[in-house]
Amino acid sequence: MKKLKIIFLLLSFFMSYELAAFGRQSYAQDNNALVALSKRIIEAKDNDELLVYFEELKGLYFKENKYSEFTEFLKSLSQQKESLSPFVNYYTALARYSQLKYLEDTKGWDEYFSDGGRYRDEIALSLQQTINSTGAKDALNIYSRLLLWQYHK
Repeated sequence: MKKLKIIFLLLSFFMSYELAAFGRQSYAQDNNALVALSKRIIEAKDNDELLVYFEELKGLYFKENKYSEFTEFLKSLSQQKESLSPFVNYYTALARYSQLKYLEDTKGWDEYFSDGGRYRDEIALSLQQTINSTGAKDALNIYSRLLLWQYHK
């Protein structure tokens, strides 16, 4: 019986070690992807290219519901290059909108009620800034109007 307990403990230890190593590897891969995407965003030549990179960036954060971290990262990007403002504003609004939906779905009422008002203000302000800084035929303008409609619906 003692041998079985020892074997079980050893197996548990090795499994938890492997899971932790996998988590570190996944984090390192995501971090490397984040650095590479940041560089591509800063060096992008046109809005079509930026849209693709921002969608990839969104995917990195949204897959683990890291909406606040995403908005913080977006703020740091906007400080590096002013022309990114419409993208930063749109994706900030999208992150906050998604965060509110996530909090509703998971019943995260504490954060929903304590920070929800601020998130809603951020959505409205960011979308309006995107709409004001882009032309009516720009993709971000259209996406912003659609998100604004979804938000008010």
